[in-house]
Amino acid sequence: MAMKTECCALCHAETDVTEETPSYERKNYIDTAGQLCPECYSFVAANKEWHNLL
Repeated sequence: MAMKTECCALCHAETDVTEETPSYERKNYIDTAGQLCPECYSFVAANKEWHNLL
């Protein structure tokens, strides 16, 4: 059985992150927003103060 992958919360593109991956191990994940694809994460995170804390 193939593992199901997450879709981006903004553009709905399929990501390479499986649903079973804990949030603390995910790249491009934002609490309360969800999993993002690399492109959307870069767009959302660009020039944001909190991004420098990651």
